[in-house]
Amino acid sequence: MTRPTGHWTDHLRHAWQASFHRFAPLDRLAHRAYFHYQRVLYAVRLTPDVLPYLLVESHWARHPISVRVRPLGGRRIMLRPGTTDAEMLRDTFRDNVHPPQPEIAARGVRTIVDLGANAGVTVAANALAFPDARILAVELDAGNAAAARRNTAPWADRVQILHGAVWHEDGTVPYNPEAGHEYGLRAGAGTGIAPAHSMETILSHVDGRVDYMKMDIEGVEARLLSGEAARWLERVDSIGLQVHDDYTLDDCARDLEAAGFRARVDPRRTNYIVGVRTGTSAR
Repeated sequence: MTRPTGHWTDHLRHAWQASFHRFAPLDRLAHRAYFHYQRVLYAVRLTPDVLPYLLVESHWARHPISVRVRPLGGRRIMLRPGTTDAEMLRDTFRDNVHPPQPEIAARGVRTIVDLGANAGVTVAANALAFPDARILAVELDAGNAAAARRNTAPWADRVQILHGAVWHEDGTVPYNPEAGHEYGLRAGAGTGIAPAHSMETILSHVDGRVDYMKMDIEGVEARLLSGEAARWLERVDSIGLQVHDDYTLDDCARDLEAAGFRARVDPRRTNYIVGVRTGTSAR
C-alpha cells in the first residue's frame, strides 16, 4: 500500500531530486525559497492578520502572537515565537486530515480522541465542526499542552487536555523537549520526563465508544496497534494516523484490518492512513 502521487509538487520534487540535489548550496537555497513561499501563501489563506502571522517566525518576535484563523470562523489562535506553531497551523489546514472520515461525520460524532494534540489546533477545529462532541486530547510536552488549553478555551466545557505521552504502559517516559521542534517531539529518549499513559488509562477518561481517533505520536503507534497490544481498538469506530520510521503503511493496514477496520491511504499527507470499522453504520 503506497501513497498515490501525481500532484504537481510531487513531480517537481522528483525532478529536483533527479537533477539538482547534488548541488548542495543550490539545494539549500531552493528549500528556503519554497519554505518562505509556503509561509506567505498560507498566511494569506489562513488569516487576515498576515503580518503578525509572519512575524511569529521571525527573529523579532518576543511574545506569543494571537491571530484570527479563517478555517476556525475567525477565532483566535495563540502562536508562540521560537516554536513550530506557525508551521503546525499551516500543515493542519493545508492537508486537512484531522477531521473524522465522511461516513463517520455523516452519522454524527459524539466522542473524539486526539493523540498528539500539539498546540490544540486540530482539537479546536474538530470542536468547532462537531458541536455535540466531547474531545479528549493527549499531548506529550507540558508547554504544548498549556498552549492547547489556551487555544481550546472556548470549548473548555467539552474539551479535556491530558498532559503526557501516549505509551504502552503507565508511568513516566523520557523525551527531549527541544525548542524549535515542538511539532514532532518523541517519547522514549532524552533529558526531559513526562507522564506516560497507556491506552487503557487514556480511554478510562471516555464514556462508551470512540467515534473517531486522530493519532500522530511519532512512532509509538507501532507498539500500540499490533497483536494483543491492540485490544483497546475494540472501542474505536474510526481512526486516522500518520505512520513513522520502519512501521509502514502496509504494516499499519494489516494491523487495522486484523482489528476489524477497512483501511485506506489518505494521499493528502505523506504516510497517512485511515480506518473505519467494518459494519459501522448510521445511528
